[in-house]
Amino acid sequence: MDIVYYFLSIIGIPSLAFVISTLIPGIQRKIQARIQQRVGPSILAPGFWAFFKFIYKSLKKPDALYPNFYNTFPYVSIIVLWILLVTTTLNIANIILIAGLLKIEELLYVVYGSLSCSIMGWRMPYIDECKGTKFINIAKQSLEQLSALRNLKFITIGSFPFYLAMFLPFVSSGSIYINDLSGKPYILSLAGILGGIVYFVSYLIMIKEYPFSITHTKADVIDGSVMELMGKYRGLYIAGYEFLLIVLGSLFSTLYLGIPPTFDNPINIIINLTVAFIFGILAGIVRAFSPFMLFKQLYTISYILTLIGVLSFILTLLKW
Repeated sequence: MDIVYYFLSIIGIPSLAFVISTLIPGIQRKIQARIQQRVGPSILAPGFWAFFKFIYKSLKKPDALYPNFYNTFPYVSIIVLWILLVTTTLNIANIILIAGLLKIEELLYVVYGSLSCSIMGWRMPYIDECKGTKFINIAKQSLEQLSALRNLKFITIGSFPFYLAMFLPFVSSGSIYINDLSGKPYILSLAGILGGIVYFVSYLIMIKEYPFSITHTKADVIDGSVMELMGKYRGLYIAGYEFLLIVLGSLFSTLYLGIPPTFDNPINIIINLTVAFIFGILAGIVRAFSPFMLFKQLYTISYILTLIGVLSFILTLLKW
């Protein structure tokens, strides 16, 4: 029984979540199309079939400092998110482990830009510098360096409210362990409602979705630092992004609703993954109505979310 339990917890539930995540982009695109009075693509095309399309495309060596190392990052991203979901499924995670794994996933985008050498995956006849001059003491930047810098700002300032919101349920329980949150819906308090608002908005920042998609602007030629991922590595990168949507949504259910996706309670699995799925759909709806924001607006929103999070923290200490 223990072997079956651990197998389904380590392989079964994360695999189910992974498959569900491939449906989210298609449903998002359908909803956005309806809002904008278009037909839109089929539900399986943007996520599920896109993965297999890239898997069978021919590979080319990226123009990066360490091309093989560069191509391992999509694997690392999926593995990190898989471990995160497994630890919450087994109810053995703690706040330090969760924050550490998510920081690893965020840091990968900075390293992508640091290793990339040509924005189009092929050395161009001119240097793709976008900032600076040859004058003394004037820093010069390439498009890849710009993308790495943008992602560095994201993991320092932009995503800070998310970690604050993630920390609040642990303050309420008085423990750093996730199993002490089970069956305790933190969302049913005033502090939990405010924390939930901070979590969802910062969730959009974490997934770099509109209106917080500055790392995917046209200035970075579509995808910035990950532009050189080709073939199956591009497919794995897309799959990792879709998996991130589900994992962060599942984490909300575990932290704020007190419902982890544990195998010993199938109803919990259904509720948890349903909440995670709804998070991805809501992100698509927000995208359809959102303008594009620069870092100036991102800083302001991040500060406001931090203030709300601090207020929620105080209310949590007051047991409100």
